[in-house]
Amino acid sequence: MPVNKTTPLPPWASATVEPKRKFKFILTLGDIPAWVVKSAARPNLSVSVGAKHSFLGHEFKYPGRVTWDNIDVTLVEPIDPDISAVVLRVVEKAGYTLPSKWNAGNEGWRKTLSKRRFSSNNLGDVSVKMIDSDGNMVERWTLRNAWVSNINYSDLDYSGEELTELKITLVFDYADLELFSQE
Repeated sequence: MPVNKTTPLPPWASATVEPKRKFKFILTLGDIPAWVVKSAARPNLSVSVGAKHSFLGHEFKYPGRVTWDNIDVTLVEPIDPDISAVVLRVVEKAGYTLPSKWNAGNEGWRKTLSKRRFSSNNLGDVSVKMIDSDGNMVERWTLRNAWVSNINYSDLDYSGEELTELKITLVFDYADLELFSQE
């Protein structure tokens, strides 16, 4: 008599398994509303080759420093709030004064950019949060000591119908990863 064995289903065949999805994320970035964020990168890191040792016909490598890569964030530009102005204000609050605002009675031109003013007073904790289908946070990357190193406003074009965007590059010292269990 043959025995009827049932093969267990692979995990991906279960309706209870939910993969992380690229479009289910929220970016927290200072005063910039989350709904204007079009895309954001998650942190990436590199480990350099710190030292090499050659012995006979072999080379042995040893790890060096960890370096965190910059992150690009793309924002769409609504008229209200004017994201172009919000992002430029981030740089001004960090210590940059436009030359057009200098005058004899204004000592503000002496102030220069500061990492402290960029991160703590301005952007706060920058974090990329991934969520599940119920809106629960499943992953949070928090960028430590983040500051804006580049702002690129999109081109304008009479033949285009796309939304205008701006891309900012964030530099940071390191990132913390928190994972949240779904029970």
